[in-house]
Amino acid sequence: MKKPIVLFMSMIALILLTSCSNPEKDYGFQGMDSKAFFESITLPEKLSIDINLDEIRSIDEAKTYKAKHVEFDKETLINAFIRNSIVEEKNWAEGPQIIAYAHNIKEILSIYDGGKSFGTATGMKGGFAYLRVVDDTFWEKLDIVANVSFLELGFNEQHRRNSNYASYVDLEFLPYKDALADIRRILDIAGMPEFDVDETYSLDLRTMTSNYRLYLDNELAEDEKRNINWTKDDESYIFSLRQLVDNIPIVNKTWQKPDGAKASAWGNPMPSTNIRLIYDNTGIRQISAYNILNIVDEIENSNLINVFEALSVLIENYALTILEDDIRIISAELMFLSIPRDNTLELVPGWVFRSAKDREVDGIAFTQYKYDVVNAITGMLYPDRW
Repeated sequence: MKKPIVLFMSMIALILLTSCSNPEKDYGFQGMDSKAFFESITLPEKLSIDINLDEIRSIDEAKTYKAKHVEFDKETLINAFIRNSIVEEKNWAEGPQIIAYAHNIKEILSIYDGGKSFGTATGMKGGFAYLRVVDDTFWEKLDIVANVSFLELGFNEQHRRNSNYASYVDLEFLPYKDALADIRRILDIAGMPEFDVDETYSLDLRTMTSNYRLYLDNELAEDEKRNINWTKDDESYIFSLRQLVDNIPIVNKTWQKPDGAKASAWGNPMPSTNIRLIYDNTGIRQISAYNILNIVDEIENSNLINVFEALSVLIENYALTILEDDIRIISAELMFLSIPRDNTLELVPGWVFRSAKDREVDGIAFTQYKYDVVNAITGMLYPDRW
């Protein structure tokens, strides 16, 4: 019996020796850095990654939650925003509306209660809108020269590009940090949950004037907006804010969830939670908040895949098709995805990737974007469409 045992042990030693002399690379994603990641993948032709992956914030585990829309209190919101005498209150399908007047200034506060006060259910929940109108001019002047809604721009809207402005730069009427502190004070009074700044731009007179000239050269320029006088009083900060849960932002961009019935040709868009506002030398002049959530229950704590594993899932999806245009993956961030479940919403951690491609229509160059989401627990991809 000794010879078979010796032979067996010799074979084991040979296998161990061979494996040591010919090591194979371990491409496990845990503990990976960007150098090892790019060595482990093959990018499809025309796809590039314009992200410093080593700077992406990542966590090992996170909770999933059950949430419902916040029911903002009318009197609390009035106390936070309304400055003048209330002259009228109405009930619309989306909720109560309060109107205040003083001289040439009209204030309008709308509260989105899902139709509760009206008696007919609507989808407008968990939010409010406040607007201060001067001289009955209801269209937003700044919207000509900036993207105050923070929605994706069309190909002929170069005059509204926020990228033409600087961020976090002080304007003459009030330093940026003081404006943000005042916003936090007001939203705390309003009962807004924790939030952070997603995007902000300082609209200065020089750049507004330059963008306005681009607007006047646009064939879609409206006659009533061709003789606008821009002054220092028009300078403003614009903000896109986002709600935080456990210091993780809730996704504030519309994204596509493939499972479930497709509601339309636009697919199955999931709700986004967002806060957008304009702050000028009079304070918050305009704000809209939608789908603000309140945590009602903790579901479970789960281990998460990191950005490298999530990105590899997206790359594999891109590799399934022949890319006709150059596509750049330009951002990645861990966020909470808001998914409708019966009468509540489930907050699930996910990796949100933004891709961009440059296009040209009628001689006008512009950039088109889309958002792809990878469930950070299951690794399932929810791809968007161009």
